[in-house]
Amino acid sequence: MSKLVSIIIPSYNYGFVIDQTLDNLLDQSYENWEAIIVDDGSSDNTSEIVGKFTARDARISYLVQKNSGVSVARNLGFKHSKGEYIQFLDADDLLSKEKLAIQVAFMEQHPDCDISYTNHLYFETDKPDIVYPDYEMNNHHWLPKINAAGYEVVNTLIYSNIAVVSSPMLRRNTVEKVKGFPEFSNYTEDWEFWFLCAVEGARYSFCDDDAAKTLIRIHQRNTSRNIQIMQAGELQFRKRMINRINESTVLSPDEKEKLLERNAASTQKLYKYMMYHANLVSIRQLKILHALVNTKTFISYYFKALNYKRKALFKKSR
Repeated sequence: MSKLVSIIIPSYNYGFVIDQTLDNLLDQSYENWEAIIVDDGSSDNTSEIVGKFTARDARISYLVQKNSGVSVARNLGFKHSKGEYIQFLDADDLLSKEKLAIQVAFMEQHPDCDISYTNHLYFETDKPDIVYPDYEMNNHHWLPKINAAGYEVVNTLIYSNIAVVSSPMLRRNTVEKVKGFPEFSNYTEDWEFWFLCAVEGARYSFCDDDAAKTLIRIHQRNTSRNIQIMQAGELQFRKRMINRINESTVLSPDEKEKLLERNAASTQKLYKYMMYHANLVSIRQLKILHALVNTKTFISYYFKALNYKRKALFKKSR
């Protein structure tokens, strides 16, 4: 008998596209799935739209929570799920028709694989037939394709995220082991979740099949985020990386030392970039930057940034 796949869909005011997402699931070639939509306190017509689907197909269920964020919504959905395999899906994204079928078969054929992940493509909501490998639509292929566990995966995740949230399929016990998504994370929740799985020893395997992919929608809702706030969230995450690496039982002391050094270098590089590109007369921006480091480091980088901007201004005026 085919294994049940639980598809967990957090949604906040996505009534304008969630019908497309659910129609996409109904079109999947793999039929043994349940979809759990968790409404994160929407004020739009999400309830009305989803209600038409729950009445139509018993595999679709609908939960509502007070607005608490995407991680809380995903964790609530997981709590109510029953599947042996877990597929997280954002409410505005789509899956290729064969994705679930191919990944279930892959996981069954590779019992040592805890997380299989696939290729992904981005599309603009008003131009669905034109796709890109990167969010910036520069045709940059950024996806690392690995089949590994332990140090190699953690090292990859030190530098950047490994996959968009709708790409992987996970075994249920992998999600249970890390206790779901970090609910305190700010803009890095999926990256941090993959990192937590990695330091717990999860094996990641890239499922290299062009028929299995996730399609990420680009629209105003997900392009209006404040870049500085997102970068601040990454710096906070990098601080948490330190404890997680030190606590890991799957990494050797030498591996931990290397990873901590690389994390420190990436942290320094990011903070330097933030400070050098900040508006140094904006009290709001300076408060954000000051809160991320100690006062001595903040003052040091503040004056370095002033000097950098002075030199840039001088070069421009020549």
